[in-house]
Amino acid sequence: MLTILVGSQTGNALNLAQGISGQLSAEGIDNDCFPMDEVDPETIHELQRLLIVTSTYGDGEAPDNASEWLSFLKFSELDLSHLEYAVLGLGDNYYPHFCQCAKDFDQYLGRQGARQLLERLDCDLYYEEQYPEWVEKLKQVL
Repeated sequence: MLTILVGSQTGNALNLAQGISGQLSAEGIDNDCFPMDEVDPETIHELQRLLIVTSTYGDGEAPDNASEWLSFLKFSELDLSHLEYAVLGLGDNYYPHFCQCAKDFDQYLGRQGARQLLERLDCDLYYEEQYPEWVEKLKQVL
């Protein structure tokens, strides 16, 4: 089972994550998709596979609904060696902290021992053109 958690301020990341969820389901890959603020960060101990789809807000910050998860991963001492993960970030490369929230999630998960399923993808404004090939690779590893 793949759990998809979404950090979204304006809805773009949520729409993208729901689309990816549908694509994976169509391929027979079981998954659940939730905004991050609907899931207690402690549940990470129960997850086996995790996909984080997140935008970056403001000056490189997490979207409001992802800040609790990001803080939990940053400031906790966890053993996440049981967890496989992937991260997809949305941003605008005009800003100096392009996709910083995705980079932070990737760093904190790796630091806690989680294993990367796939290299992080940092998407610019035209993410519709950038993510399909990455999702195909994700399907292959799942």
